[in-house]
Amino acid sequence: MMRELSPYLIRRTGVSPSAQPPLLNGPLAGEDRPEIGFWDLWRVIRTRRRLIVVFFLAVVLTVAVGTLLMTPIYTSEATLLIQEQVPQVIDFRQAVSESFSSEKHDFYATQAEILKSPSLVAQVIQGQHLESNRIFTGQEKTPSGQPWSILTAPVKAFFSTVKGVFSSGKKEASDPAATLKSLSDTYIRNYLEIKPVDNTRLLKIVINSPDPNLSAQLANAHARAFIGQGLQFRARSNVEAQRFLEDNLVQLKKRLEQSEEALNNYGRAKGIISLNDKENVVVERLADLNKRLTEAEADRITLQAQVQLIRRRAFDSLPDVLKNPLIEKLKEQLSRLEGDYANLSAEYNLGYPRLAQVKAQVDETRRRLNGEIQSVVAGIESGFLAAEAKEKELRRKFAEQRDATLQLKDASVEYAILAREVDTNRQLYNSVFQRKKEMGVAAELRTSNVDIVDEAKPPLGPSRPKTTLNLLLGVLLGAMGGVALAFLFEYLDNTVSRPKEVEDYFHLPTLGTVPDFSIAGKTGAPNLLDTIEENALAPSAEPRDASIPSYRSLSVIWEAYRSLQTSILLCQAEEPPKIILFTSGNAEEGKTVTAINTAIVFAKMDAKVLVLDADLRRPSCHSHLFHERATGMTELLTGQRTLEEVIKPTLTDNLFVITGGAVPPDPAKLVGSRKMYDVLTRLREQFDHIFIDSPPLIPVTDTVRLSTMVDGVVLVVKAQETTRDVLKESCSRLQHAQATVLGVVLNRVDIKNGDYGYDQRYYYTPMSPLKAS
Repeated sequence: MMRELSPYLIRRTGVSPSAQPPLLNGPLAGEDRPEIGFWDLWRVIRTRRRLIVVFFLAVVLTVAVGTLLMTPIYTSEATLLIQEQVPQVIDFRQAVSESFSSEKHDFYATQAEILKSPSLVAQVIQGQHLESNRIFTGQEKTPSGQPWSILTAPVKAFFSTVKGVFSSGKKEASDPAATLKSLSDTYIRNYLEIKPVDNTRLLKIVINSPDPNLSAQLANAHARAFIGQGLQFRARSNVEAQRFLEDNLVQLKKRLEQSEEALNNYGRAKGIISLNDKENVVVERLADLNKRLTEAEADRITLQAQVQLIRRRAFDSLPDVLKNPLIEKLKEQLSRLEGDYANLSAEYNLGYPRLAQVKAQVDETRRRLNGEIQSVVAGIESGFLAAEAKEKELRRKFAEQRDATLQLKDASVEYAILAREVDTNRQLYNSVFQRKKEMGVAAELRTSNVDIVDEAKPPLGPSRPKTTLNLLLGVLLGAMGGVALAFLFEYLDNTVSRPKEVEDYFHLPTLGTVPDFSIAGKTGAPNLLDTIEENALAPSAEPRDASIPSYRSLSVIWEAYRSLQTSILLCQAEEPPKIILFTSGNAEEGKTVTAINTAIVFAKMDAKVLVLDADLRRPSCHSHLFHERATGMTELLTGQRTLEEVIKPTLTDNLFVITGGAVPPDPAKLVGSRKMYDVLTRLREQFDHIFIDSPPLIPVTDTVRLSTMVDGVVLVVKAQETTRDVLKESCSRLQHAQATVLGVVLNRVDIKNGDYGYDQRYYYTPMSPLKAS
């Protein structure tokens, strides 16, 4: 006997447990995204091809219009060769050095900045009268005669007019200095560009303007102005330097005369005519003694170092020992004999004659070597004593000569100071005088360190906009952006749109995919198969309207429900489920129409089918099947009506319906009651198939209670509107109730995008009226 504790947990009977599908165990943990393959990427591109095409066309059109509206710019360039030094026509230095830094990069960077200086730009503007040039001042954007000026002139004229209207009344009396500064800023910002050529002494002056002739004219004018500015700067520097030298030359002449007078007065007072000869002899002798003393001291230090080596018995480190050929020869002979002795002693005993002979030779050679070394050592010691005595004598003579020299120096020191001052003043005066002459010549020279290598010429075509490149970039950006936008929309799309998503994310089978009824000309309720079949097959003398369904469209819909019928019949092994509950996560997903149409398909097979409206909150089966909302499930479950009284036939043969009836105060209690279970048990015996239309799962709990009394549950999902979260929550609730989920029906799919496996070409052949198969 069934337990009475919880009526909505009454388990279904009539289906063996082995024949039931496995309980739902995937949705709660099946949120990992499946691996994406090439065909998945292709599907996204194909599905959202309209978005890609619209974005592509918008980008390409925008780029094309923007390119046509852009003012064509012509680029002309003049090439300058800039030397670090001015060519030396005369061998003397310039007043200002051209090398500002030891780094060449600093020098050419400085020249590039000078080329962009406002003062130089102002000279070009004034010299070329650009303040009255309509193209330069912006009054005329494109020179007349350009092919695209005819297309863009009206648009540009419109914007100019609007700008003039808003700027009218705001013009004030222009200040010439402010106007020149504004034009200079425009020239530097929009027209001028300086390009150093890497690893060369070349600089390019590049001018970009709307007029090819103006570009070449300004590039050449800018180059000539730069050369002229350099000449003016150099000439001005030379003139200023010459004036400075003239002022200092007078003072230097007066200083020279005063120093010569002081030297003569001192010589007359001391009775000195000239000390050069006598001073030279005394100084030379002192220098000679100093040199000889230094040499003697060096010899003594050298010998002393060798004596120290002798006292440490380091005879082999003495230079004379190392360089003595006899000692070197004896060492080699001793080394060879010691080697022979070592070899023989390794093979023979001490009594061997040859070994004794070699030992005697070794001793004799060592004795001779020691004797030679002692001879060298004795010579070094005697040489050290002689060098020490010589140094003492030279040091005494040097002291005597130094005293004599100091006495002579005391008398000539003041004289030498005065003479040196005279020489210094004379040299300084001569140098300044010579420099003054050079500056006079340099001021007359017009040489420059800048040459024009290539003069600018009018370009044959505009440098920008690059129409072809812009269009190619527009095409590339449009295509890539469209594809990226499609994948972004696909990533943000959290709805269920394909059977594969149901299988990958929720591990549920897709029982069928039902196309949108709009392909059969149906845009409103009721969307029933019998209804659209009658419209499609009704005879008419008038031409068929586009809203009336065609055979082909009707066949697609019928085949979708036949596929759903087949999936339901084959979803269990031993026998198909008899009582099937149709539900959805939210309202308006098409569960009622799906349940009724499935029932119609089963009724066409001569099976006795019942549609039961268990949505007691908002019953709607009666409106779809053209019945009045009279007595139904509410009255049956409350005992007001019998089962025979509430079962009503429909327009379709073998199809019956139990409508919802009145709305009770507590629908969940009625649906989950034992009375409901008893009603289903009795109906199981009277009908071949029972299809129950229930409320949505998420808003109410009626369906969860009812799912424990049926053989299986079919989830209806509205394609491209129902989110994965809704389907996940629906599956989770059914899983907690241990309901058997047969699968998912993907409803209202758009088969025009070709992503659901429909090949509509198969249905182009006329079909006969649909009858029971």
